[in-house]
Parts: sequence; C-alpha cells; structure tokens
Amino acid sequence: MWIKGKAFIKDNIEDCCIEFDRKIKQIKKDCKPDISFNSSSLILPGSLDMHVHTRGMLLSYKEDIITATSEAAYGGVTTIVDMPNTKPYINTHERVLSRLREFENYSRTDYGIYSGVTDDNRVDEDPIAGYKIFPEDLEKPELKSILSSKRLKIIHPEIPISNNSFRNLREMWQELASLYFVQGKIHVTHATNYNTIELAKKFGFTVDFTPHHLLVSGEKDCLSKVNPPIRDKTEQNKLIRALFEADTIVSDHAPHTSKEKNMPYEICPPGIAAVSFTTPFVYTMFKKGIISLQRAVELVSKNPAKILGVNLGEIKEDKIANFTIISFNDWRYHTKFSKVLETPLDEFPLEANILTTIVEGKIAYDGEEVYPIRGVNIFDKSGNT
Repeated sequence: MWIKGKAFIKDNIEDCCIEFDRKIKQIKKDCKPDISFNSSSLILPGSLDMHVHTRGMLLSYKEDIITATSEAAYGGVTTIVDMPNTKPYINTHERVLSRLREFENYSRTDYGIYSGVTDDNRVDEDPIAGYKIFPEDLEKPELKSILSSKRLKIIHPEIPISNNSFRNLREMWQELASLYFVQGKIHVTHATNYNTIELAKKFGFTVDFTPHHLLVSGEKDCLSKVNPPIRDKTEQNKLIRALFEADTIVSDHAPHTSKEKNMPYEICPPGIAAVSFTTPFVYTMFKKGIISLQRAVELVSKNPAKILGVNLGEIKEDKIANFTIISFNDWRYHTKFSKVLETPLDEFPLEANILTTIVEGKIAYDGEEVYPIRGVNIFDKSGNT
C-alpha cells in the first residue's frame, strides 16, 4: 500500500509517499497513492501506551480486549501494554500464555503484556514486556529475583502502607519512598508530582505521567478516584513540567462499570478510562504551541518504543507500519468503543482529532469505525518484530 501526505520524518514535516505492507518498505517524494491525506492532516508514528488495563477474562463485564483495543485505535494508539491485575492474576507461565492467546484472538492493535511479580522462573523466558511491581509487592521475597531480571520493571510508586491508609493519608512521601525499594531497569509509572519525576531521573529510571493527574480535580468524586491519588492544584501546576521532562505519557486506562463508580466514595474502585484521550491531548498541546511536534512524538511514540525496546516509534524504512494520522479541528472528548460511558475528561476541548489509525499496515480505524485487524505481540521474537 502507498499513502501520501505530510508526514513527520527525521524530526521534520515532509510531503512524501510511504510504501508499506507489514513494515515500511520505502519513502519517496512522489507516487500513485492508494490513500492521499490532505494538507490539513499529518501522518505520525503510531502511538504506544505503556500502561493499560484491558480487563477481560473474569473482569470482562468492565471491559474486554475488543472494546479496550477498539477504544485505543479510536484514540490513535497502535500498541498497548496490558497490566497483570485481572482475574485470574497474570503471574505464572500458564496464565501468561493464556492471556497472550486471548490477545491474539481479539486485539485490534498491537500489544504486549506485563507479568506480575512471581516466583515462577519460567515467566522470564516468556514473550512479555516485563514485570509490574505494585505496592504490596515491595514486601514479597520474590521481588529480589525480579529486580535481578534483565526485563523492564514498571513500578506503581507507592509503598505497602498506601494500600491500607485512608485516602487523605496517601501522601506524596509514600510515592517518593517507593523508589528506594527498587533498582535496575526500572520505569516509574503515573508520577503524580514533579518531585517523583526528579527523583526517578536522579536514580537513572525512566518515568511517565498521566493526563488525569495533570488535569482532573482531586475532589472526593468517584469518577475521578485513582491510585496514586490526584494531588492538589499546586502540585498539578508543578507537574506541567512533565510535558517537557518526563520520558513518556500513559493513560492508565482503568475501566469500571457505572454501577461501581456510583458506589460510596470510600469503597468505589479507583480508575479512569482514558486510552483514547492521551494522543489527541498531546497533539493539542503541540497545536496550542505549548510543546514542539518533536516533543509530542517523543512522548507518545519514540520514547515508549525506546523504553520497551521494540521496532516502533518512527516513520523509517524497516519499522513496523503503524501510523497515527491526525487532523486539526476543534472537538470535545468522549469515549466511543469502551464499555465506560462516562469519565471526568468528558467534554474536554481538544484541537487534534484522529483521522485514521493504521496497525501492521492495515486500517484499524477510519474516523468512524474500528475494523477487526489482527494485532501482534510486539515482544514475540519468533518473527513478529
């Protein structure tokens, strides 16, 4: 297939043609394209989201792989990496393989999965993205062997006491303290404040943040309830520096049912469904002149691909043919394919819209519909990358 239009290549916008099947074959000035995108649109490397809870399995009533990855494609995300805290919990060789089969059958985007902390040594040889370390894992004896693994470790930055505290006692020092428990190839996820980003960088870790920790009010509202908690306005204002200094941005897409989110605040489950929000938000920040286009691409494509060590994140010959095509027009955010119908980001004004999402050289989203293309495990070294 050939596509033609303005594309972000080698840190510049160029008018060009891109030929691809599953991988990008060549880039040149002119061609007879199969699809032409007009001058108001922009062809970008496909976005990667390193932190998604697709649910599925026994939690499919909240979200499943079809709805989560369809929502991702609607949001311009071509690759998601799934967290292990579903039911059953993913931290054995057998459960890893079962989870990967579920994705192989149903994913509309490329994907990877994390294992939870485990004493099953076979997992380290499985085609996973790495390990997710939750607060309660910091006290487990098997953490030592996980930290010695060469695999990526992604840490939820809170200590075990955070799980047992009232929410108003879930303080920033607990987030910072968690970083002293780990070492090695560490990625710190959903930093809620600039101090965490600063400390992570000091320790040589990579780090991300979420749009909701930057934008959503931390009032006692179940719709906005997340872990770690949203900080006060002063800390949110400081967190704006993350747009310039964090390695990447993630959604922490964490869906729950409307019934669960209508429970009393003290017992309703934490989580915001936002996998489709992140990419339009980042490119809106570019459109507004807050960040450069190069920085926007780093946040959603180039840097997460680098952290994960996968052949994605740039429009370049021999890279996987994953593209996010955007147009610039005003609209207000809403979910479309997720089972979650209401989020605290609803009606947020955006200026970047997803025109088309291409995954593995196939159109996954055309601006209206998501198609059942077959995503692949980007960590399967048997021929998928």
